[in-house]
Amino acid sequence: MASLNTLRTKGGVIVTIVIFVALLAFLIGDVFTSGSSLMNSRKMRVGEIDGKTVGYVDFLNKSDEISNIYKMMWGRDAFSAEEQEMIYNMAWQQFIMQDAYQPGFQKLGMTVAAAEQVDMVNGAYLSPVITSTFANPATGEFDAQFLKAFLANVNNNDGSFALWSFLRSQMAQERIMSKYISLVEGGFFANDLEIAHGLKAANETYAADVIGREYYTVPDSLVKVTPAQVKAYYDANKEAFRQEASRDIEYVVFDVLPSEADYADAQEVVNDIAAEFAVSDAPMQYALLNSQTKPDQTYYRPDQLDAAVAALDGDRTKMAGPTLNGDEYTMARIADVRMLPDTLGAQHILLQKGQNALADSLVNVLRGGADFAALAAQYSLDQYSEGGDLGRFTPAQLPMAFTDAAMNANVGDIYTVESDAGLQVVKLTYKTRPVRKMQVATVTYKIDPSAATIQEAYQKASNFVTAAAGTAEGFAQAVGDQMLSKRTVRIRTTDRAINGLENSKEIVRWAFNGKTGDVSQIMDIDGNYYVAALTGVREKGYATVEQATADITKTLMNQEKARILAAEMTGATLEEVAAATGEQIRKAENVEWNAFYIPEIGVEPQLVGAITAVNVGELSQPVEGVNGVYRFVVTDAQQTGVATEESEKVRLETDAVNFVLQRTMQALNEESDITDLRVKFF
Repeated sequence: MASLNTLRTKGGVIVTIVIFVALLAFLIGDVFTSGSSLMNSRKMRVGEIDGKTVGYVDFLNKSDEISNIYKMMWGRDAFSAEEQEMIYNMAWQQFIMQDAYQPGFQKLGMTVAAAEQVDMVNGAYLSPVITSTFANPATGEFDAQFLKAFLANVNNNDGSFALWSFLRSQMAQERIMSKYISLVEGGFFANDLEIAHGLKAANETYAADVIGREYYTVPDSLVKVTPAQVKAYYDANKEAFRQEASRDIEYVVFDVLPSEADYADAQEVVNDIAAEFAVSDAPMQYALLNSQTKPDQTYYRPDQLDAAVAALDGDRTKMAGPTLNGDEYTMARIADVRMLPDTLGAQHILLQKGQNALADSLVNVLRGGADFAALAAQYSLDQYSEGGDLGRFTPAQLPMAFTDAAMNANVGDIYTVESDAGLQVVKLTYKTRPVRKMQVATVTYKIDPSAATIQEAYQKASNFVTAAAGTAEGFAQAVGDQMLSKRTVRIRTTDRAINGLENSKEIVRWAFNGKTGDVSQIMDIDGNYYVAALTGVREKGYATVEQATADITKTLMNQEKARILAAEMTGATLEEVAAATGEQIRKAENVEWNAFYIPEIGVEPQLVGAITAVNVGELSQPVEGVNGVYRFVVTDAQQTGVATEESEKVRLETDAVNFVLQRTMQALNEESDITDLRVKFF
């Protein structure tokens, strides 16, 4: 009978299309913002979806509901940080589905009828929720018997009933979303203009001689940009400055590393450990009791061992090390030497411990010629290995008791063995020739900073905070005065950590609860001390003129530099242009219409487009690019004829369908007016 315990043994997650959509929407939507301060009357908002507030308590309740499902599925009460984040994302997506998507689906008349719900469980079109949840862990294939047994037990178990209710909800959501996506897919088609452009991109390649002059060759001092010009550009191009919520921070790190005194103290301790380890009669037992890292008890061939350990040549009286690598000492001894095979193969019938009489009876009938696979199907608790066949495996892959019994058996032998897995009736089906292998007892000792070293680092951080005096200006001054290295980073509401800095959620949460100019207190992240300054606050909507000024000024300066450079690039031929500018002619080979990069020149999509539009042998007008101004002559244009109108039509429509989920989720999120403030709390 399938039960929650059976589901737990799968070790997997309920993989559904709905969950996939949730994570995809979270990653690509960029639809979130931070909103108002925690100190106002709306401080407990986790977000807002289509005008409806999602409260902190409501969000926690929804997260707890999903957490309870996974606690039942996995058979444990605690989650990793990644698993907890997944649960929060699922809860958030449930609110989006409930408050934004479902009202629209209902207006469209999109529902899941009762008959359709039955069909999703045992009909011709099974729900992906069903096929992924009730899959055989050994094969990954849907197991109808697994589902049947679970359903038979639903009404007899409160946990199973709660899980089934959750699955039914997920099935309905997945089916409606699938219908909607199918409708959108039906609207994709490639028009004649797109096909023509596609054929040009696929069938034509160009070569050109190019002269370019980069913007940096014109000194900034020769170009003036006024605030009025910046404002005019901003007003004319305001949509280009639409932004999502983000925070700009600077931070410094006070690393807590072992001091020279810590290394010296550790050396004394390691010397004592090494002296004891070298004379121990039970090196593996000593390592298990004294090593800071759990020793590997696997047996290895000499060629699989570290050179220093292999050099011991199985001599149990010798020791390799202690060796210092970074901040960790390592020493090793040979604990045991055995003749072992590299690979084993076996069939088994798994019974509960204590069923010795049944095990003995099975051994007798199997030795008499009974069909092992048939008896495994009838009696074994392991119904995932076909016919009880475990395939081929290394000795380290199964419990030691199982391996030890196999060492003393010959291929074809049938016997019993009891291990952590249970009582097993085993038939050895494969065994390679034994070779000499060694078990290595390894003791590690990591040098950690002492309390005095930790206190010294904390005092440095504390002195810095005092010098910063709670202002961004003070922070910058303290960085300079103390000759520290600062990092600068922009954090979005979708970030749960600073890129490259794991477990930095505390900094992210602080940044989205502060105001420009704030300086943080000391934050302990992975044993090191961090202090941050909030240098910029960007809210969802449009960047202010002040925030956009730097980018606009650069753009306007480049436009003016482009006019200066273009005026210098005179001549009726490319050679005359080269003479006028003193620049060398560069070759651009195999230029395609859909490219954006030209070797030896760089990322220049405007130049690529111009090359594909100018006749062979014709000198171009100046082209204003990303990095400079260019003039060129197309020297060759080749027609490859690789693509046809039909093949290009198929390609374009296939590409459109492949991106339909991403594009649809972006559109739904944009229309749903979603404000995500979870970053302030979680």
